[in-house]
Amino acid sequence: MRRTAAAVCLVLAPITLAVATAVDPALGAEDQSYGIYRDNPGAIEWHSVLLHWAWVLFVPGLIGLLDPIRKRGAVLARIAWIAVVFGLVTFAALMASDLMVLALEQNLPNDKVKAVDEAFQAMAWAQWGWQVPGLLGWAVALLLTPIAAARARVINWWTAGAALAGTAGYFLFAISPVPLCLVGPAVMTGAYAVAGWQLRRVTPPAEPDSFGAFRFTVGRLCMVLAPVSFGVGLATVPGLSADTAGFLEHPALAQASAFFLHLSWVLFIPAVLTATRDGGRFARIAGFVTVLALANFSALMAGDYGDLAARQTLDQATADKVQASMGEQALFTFAWVLPSMAGTLLGLILVAVATTVDGRSRWWVPVLVSAGIAAFLVLGVGPLSLVSPALLLAGFGLLARSLRFTSTPSPAPAPAPVPAG
Repeated sequence: MRRTAAAVCLVLAPITLAVATAVDPALGAEDQSYGIYRDNPGAIEWHSVLLHWAWVLFVPGLIGLLDPIRKRGAVLARIAWIAVVFGLVTFAALMASDLMVLALEQNLPNDKVKAVDEAFQAMAWAQWGWQVPGLLGWAVALLLTPIAAARARVINWWTAGAALAGTAGYFLFAISPVPLCLVGPAVMTGAYAVAGWQLRRVTPPAEPDSFGAFRFTVGRLCMVLAPVSFGVGLATVPGLSADTAGFLEHPALAQASAFFLHLSWVLFIPAVLTATRDGGRFARIAGFVTVLALANFSALMAGDYGDLAARQTLDQATADKVQASMGEQALFTFAWVLPSMAGTLLGLILVAVATTVDGRSRWWVPVLVSAGIAAFLVLGVGPLSLVSPALLLAGFGLLARSLRFTSTPSPAPAPAPVPAG
């Protein structure tokens, strides 16, 4: 089931990328400056949301493509896996900045839009916490994952080469007019469809699972680091209050808070993957849905930087108006915000429940996790906000202690390996 889900994502991701590229109103435009979003609000909302979802769908797809790797190709796989989990997820979050620019253009003249956007781009936390690791991880994930998979004979080199050619085509022609901009996604769709088919047929080799041991170690560590980062994010909210006046008085602290909150949800991704890896059907379904939700939810923290930049540049009434415009974007709300919040908070509880159902943890693990999620919803931001990460740390910390690594390869649908040529 895990491989089937990964194979489906490997096909859906480039298809979604193609549609997102095709509806981009800036395609082929000689003037790429401000104003295009204002004239095409529906198109840019579809473009940004679909582009975000394309990169999110690549996350479980590429993780699945690396999954059968044991020892051969393990070094490349570790680098690619880190790039996917931490870099590609962060890159997907950056699509939210386009929706912020849309809200700005709907309320402000171009010179004011430029001022706010430049304030956002100049934030150190946005640059080094989001833009640099996001762009670097995005490139490494797309380029190195097919190579690692081919090196380990999960897919053949022809398939890897086609995937790389499609990626290069997208890099070169992403903002060219139709149909040139669609060449890359089209080639990627064909290549990753073949890769998904080969993934479902490959048999993991009978060799020491050094790559699996690496993922297990990182996953257990993230069960501790994720709630700790969550606690740091809540503790650094200026004045421990949602009052925006404190954000303006302590902008660096506000940026740090948004980064650590984002990082906490990203760190939960390897934690969930590890917790559900050897579980039953319920655990695997819960894990897959929760990973998708976490990748979406972590992205929402990028909006905090845009809101802070607007409040530093504009008067409060105008900044409030811009923020309200963000909330009025229906596609953003119903295809991104609400599913990510519900899927993350409910998903973490279900993942904990699944580990108990499978006999891999005791009953108090889901109780502590559920209590931590409930505390987050009830207590929110404030002096008591650290109760939530403390409970989550207790629950996932106990889960980490109870898990044991097994190097037994997962059964494959067919016994024949993919040819190396």
